[in-house]
Amino acid sequence: MQNRLGQGTQKALNLFFILFLVIGSLISGLSAWFYKAELNTFFSKIKTQEKKALNNKHDDITKKFNGIIGDLIFLSRQNELLTYLDFKNINAKKAIQKEYISMSLAKKTYDQIRYLDNSGMECVRVNYANGNPKAVPAEKLQNKAKRYYFTDTIRLGRQEIFVSPLDLNIEHGKIEEPLKPMLRFGTPVFDNNGEKHGIVLLNYLAKNLLDYIRDRKIETTSEGMLLNTEGYWLLNPIKEKEWGFMFDNRARLSFAVDYPQEWRMIREQKSGQIDTENGLFTFITIYPLQEGHISGSGSHYPYKPSVKTLNPSGYFWVLVSHIPLDLMKSYKQELLKKIIAIGAGSFLLISFGSWQLAFAITKYRIYQARLIELAYYDSLTKLPNRKFFFDRLEKEMSLAHRHGRRLGLLYIDLDGFKKINDTMGHHAGDELLIKVGATLEKTLRKEDTVGRLGGDEFAVILSEIKAPENVKRIGEKIVLAMGQPFQLKAGVAQIGASVGAAIFPDHEVTMERLTKQADSAMYRAKEAGKGTCIMASADA
Repeated sequence: MQNRLGQGTQKALNLFFILFLVIGSLISGLSAWFYKAELNTFFSKIKTQEKKALNNKHDDITKKFNGIIGDLIFLSRQNELLTYLDFKNINAKKAIQKEYISMSLAKKTYDQIRYLDNSGMECVRVNYANGNPKAVPAEKLQNKAKRYYFTDTIRLGRQEIFVSPLDLNIEHGKIEEPLKPMLRFGTPVFDNNGEKHGIVLLNYLAKNLLDYIRDRKIETTSEGMLLNTEGYWLLNPIKEKEWGFMFDNRARLSFAVDYPQEWRMIREQKSGQIDTENGLFTFITIYPLQEGHISGSGSHYPYKPSVKTLNPSGYFWVLVSHIPLDLMKSYKQELLKKIIAIGAGSFLLISFGSWQLAFAITKYRIYQARLIELAYYDSLTKLPNRKFFFDRLEKEMSLAHRHGRRLGLLYIDLDGFKKINDTMGHHAGDELLIKVGATLEKTLRKEDTVGRLGGDEFAVILSEIKAPENVKRIGEKIVLAMGQPFQLKAGVAQIGASVGAAIFPDHEVTMERLTKQADSAMYRAKEAGKGTCIMASADA
């Protein structure tokens, strides 16, 4: 009979392992397929979102440019300006100033609106002045004949437009502080007889454009960037990397230097997506200039001319969104964890059913559950026992180390418990221990762990401690709670508690030493007169 029972058990085990292997292989294959399919779906969605967002920004930037060009052409043909060119009287000049002020107020994007004559002298200039536009008095007008934007614009013909590089404003020979990104739009002015009489110039506050690009975030956590024709950052999540071409000490700070392979591919493809060891780059090249528009290379030196003239195809910016490789890996890892968890859960569930089918013994399940309870929980208080508590402590310390967090450990010894046992009996002592366990759980947070180590000794794991003083405060809170009267069936019990506290990693970094620190601190609390909480010392 015993032999037959053994054979039946062996057959049941063989069946279980066959089912285990088949189901495990099936779940593994399905999990792998789902993981790959989910990754493809996610990255396809991300790539589509990135492309759509950049295309929208490209279209909006082009519209903004066209609006500025429209304002410039309007000003170059302004009736008040043409009247001034014919008569040069003060009333006509005032009329121009009035029109410039009205436009400045309406648009709120032009730092300066100017008319300069053929010599480069400012004849009319209105400054935006942070929303309070004013005409500059005649004695404060300046000659800009040596500035590249004047020399590049004055030589143009009718209907031609000059657009400066996007750079930083220079005042009195120095880069203005705080930094003021600027675009200058210029066009020659002709009178009714076709004779050239200088230029109209708009200083566009490019911060508006850059803020628009920065604020219009894509749904992912990509990093938005804007590059000039040489690969320097005009916009970067790290502001210190911007405008490298304007500062000698930032000359090496550029996308072209940090990502040479990606920059070469961007220059070759103009728009698209590239996936490299540095992450996913989505990019589109913006050509703001149209036919009849020109630009110069500009100069960040106050009085140096442009090195060369740029036609519409030579003047461009590159709008880039970058999803770093670490972010993509993070998503893969999180997805993998979820699939493993789901797969493992399903696997365990089905395996458990197979196990039940193979053995068909309900009592075994009950027996197993009872074994777990006896192995991990205190039979009296239902709190984690010593073994389970220290397993939990080891895991919590590992998590705290991985995430750079603090963890608190409290050792609690009840003061006066023996007296309750002696005077009120062991049943009262057991009832008191149960109430002490319940009180500790109510006193602490849900994420904290309370365990009974044996006798009248308890311990507490305080996870995610932000400040060391919080541990001492919680320990004192426990002392206060233990000092309250406990109503038992046999009467009222009055006890106290001595608490020793230690912090990982401030006091120790191993579980054995940390527990010794907390235990030692608890005994010092008893020696100090009981009913108190004492912190471990780092040099103890």
